[in-house]
Amino acid sequence: MSDTPRQGRGAGPQRPWAAGMSTALTAGQKRQKFWSRFFTRFDTDSGSPRKAVLRIIETVALVLAALLFAHWVAPEDPMGIRAQFPWLWLVPAILAMRYGSTLGVVAVATMMAGWYLLVHGHQASEADAVAAAAQAFPQSYFLGGLVLTLLCGQFAEVWNARSRRLRAINAYLDERLTMLTKNHFLLRLSHERLEQDLLSKPLTLRESLDRMRALTLTQILLDPSRMPAPDAFLQILAQSCQVASAAVYVCDAAGHITPEPAASVGKVSELAADDALVRYCLAQRKLGHIQTESLNQNLRNQSRYLVCAPLLNFDGRLFGLLVVEQLPFVALNEDTLQLMSVLIDYYADGIEVGGTARSILQQLPTCPPELAVDVVRLHRLKRSTDIDSSLVALVFGDDEISRDMFDQIRRLKRAADVVWTYKAGGRNVLMTLLPLAGAAAVDGYLMRVEAASQAQFGAKSLANYAAIHTAAIGGDEPSRLLPNLVERCAA
Repeated sequence: MSDTPRQGRGAGPQRPWAAGMSTALTAGQKRQKFWSRFFTRFDTDSGSPRKAVLRIIETVALVLAALLFAHWVAPEDPMGIRAQFPWLWLVPAILAMRYGSTLGVVAVATMMAGWYLLVHGHQASEADAVAAAAQAFPQSYFLGGLVLTLLCGQFAEVWNARSRRLRAINAYLDERLTMLTKNHFLLRLSHERLEQDLLSKPLTLRESLDRMRALTLTQILLDPSRMPAPDAFLQILAQSCQVASAAVYVCDAAGHITPEPAASVGKVSELAADDALVRYCLAQRKLGHIQTESLNQNLRNQSRYLVCAPLLNFDGRLFGLLVVEQLPFVALNEDTLQLMSVLIDYYADGIEVGGTARSILQQLPTCPPELAVDVVRLHRLKRSTDIDSSLVALVFGDDEISRDMFDQIRRLKRAADVVWTYKAGGRNVLMTLLPLAGAAAVDGYLMRVEAASQAQFGAKSLANYAAIHTAAIGGDEPSRLLPNLVERCAA
C-alpha cells in the first residue's frame, strides 16, 4: 500500500491545469449532451452533432441546387407557383422523408430564403424588395408545401422509430440465439462426456466405498494383520479410476516390499524397487505421480510408473505399495488422483482399524461392527482429504404412532448408509451413519425423512414424535464420538 495519503474529492487545492481540464471536459460533455438531444430527431442513426451538421449542409445545398436548376429551366417562374404541379416541393418532401421533420423545416426555410433572393434580385432598392416580397408572398403555396413536408417528416420519424425498435429487438434476439447456440453446444459436449464417464466409471464413489466395506469388514475383525481382498480392491480401482495396469505389493515385517505382487490387474512387469517414483512415495509417505512438481523432471522421465501410492494403516505403518503402470491420458487429472487417494485411504484404514473398532464394540456391545469400522474409517478420511461425514440419531417414543413412524423411517436407508437401531429406556433410537455427507446433506436427509413421515401420517410433524441429535465425524476421536452420541440420545 502506498504511503502517500489519498485526498478527498474536494480536499486540498487543485492544480491549475487539472482544474482547467476538468472544466473543459465538463463543458464539452454538456455541449455533446445538448446537441445530441437536439439533433436526435433528424439524425436517425446517432446523436452525433458532426453528422447532423453535415446533413444540414447537405439539405441546404440540395435545395439551393434545385432552385438554381428551376431558375435555369423557367426563369420567369422558378418556384413553379403558376405551374400545374409544384415539382420543386419534391426536394423538401424527400429530405423530410429521409431525415425527419426538422430537416424538412430547414429545407422549407431555405426555399423561402431562395424565393426572397429571387424577388430581391429584380428590385432596385432594399425597401422596394421588401415591400414587393411582402405583397407577392404566396402564403398558400408555402403553407401547403410546409404541411406536405411536415407530413412526410412525421411519417419518416414514425417509421424510423419503428425501424430502430425492430433493429434493437433483432440485435437482442441475435445475441440470445448466439448464447443459446453456444449453450446447446456445451450441453451436447457435456452430455457426451457424461456418457463416456458412465461407460468408463460405472460405479459412483458411494457404491465403491460400500463394496469396499463389504469386502474387508469380515477379515478386519478376524485377522487385521492380513491384507484384505487385494484383487477386489484393484478391480474397484480399475472401474472407478480407469486403471489399465496396476499391482499391489505387500510389505513384510522388516519393512521391505516383497517382489511378488499380492494382486494385479492388466499386464504388469517386475517391480522396480529403485524406481525414482517408488523411492519418492516411500520417502514422502504419500501418493506420487509423474506430474509431481517436487520430483525432478529427469527422474520423472525415467520412471516406469505413472502413479505410486503407499498403503499405510491407521497408525501410519507401511504395509503395502500400489503401482500403476498404465492409465488413459484423459484420466490422469486431479479428480482421478483425488478419487484414487480416497479409495486407497479408505481401503488402507480398514487394515488396522480393528483395534479402535473393537474398543467401540466393547463400550457398545449392540453396535453393528460395520458401523464401528466405518466411523473409524471416515474419521481418517476426514483428516486426510477433508471430506465430511455425519451421524444422525432420531429418538422416538414408545407410543403407537411413534413406533409406526420409526418403522417407516428405518426403511428409508440408502445403499451406502449404515443404520443402528436399539432401545434406550423405553424409547426407540434410529442412528444412521451418512458417509460423505456434510451439513447440507444432513439437512437434505432430515427434509426427506420429514416429507416421508408427512406423506405417511398426514400433517403430523417429525419433531413432535422424535428428538434429533447429530454429530460430525472428525470433531472427536471415534472411541469417544459414538459413545457420547449414545449418551445424548439416552438423556
